[in-house]
Amino acid sequence: MVALLFATLGRGENPRYAQIVRDRDAVLSEILAAREARYRVGGCDEQAVLSSRLALLTFRRDAAKNREEKLKQQGLIVEMYEKRVADLKVRAKSGTLSAEDLLLAKERLLEAMQTRESLSETATSTN
Repeated sequence: MVALLFATLGRGENPRYAQIVRDRDAVLSEILAAREARYRVGGCDEQAVLSSRLALLTFRRDAAKNREEKLKQQGLIVEMYEKRVADLKVRAKSGTLSAEDLLLAKERLLEAMQTRESLSETATSTN
């Protein structure tokens, strides 16, 4: 996170903007932590945690100033979806999840992978 925050404050960039980015990162992090804590005691569902994690990682990816950090954050998004699909496959085999729900999760994973590849290609073409 520190690298991201320093990356957002480039030479000559508006310090007010950088503060907003730091504040937003802190708020999204707090939301995720709160939902994770509530999830552990049954106070919210897994989807609420995943949505919060995705919001934080997407924000960090979009706020990153360099391709390496963007790729790192997108990689974390892909990992999140890979874990989700693996978990849902187990549920589908046990009959507690519909085939459509598994397909939707796979589609989100593929979308995240596509975005990662797009970022990777952009980084390669600019080098």
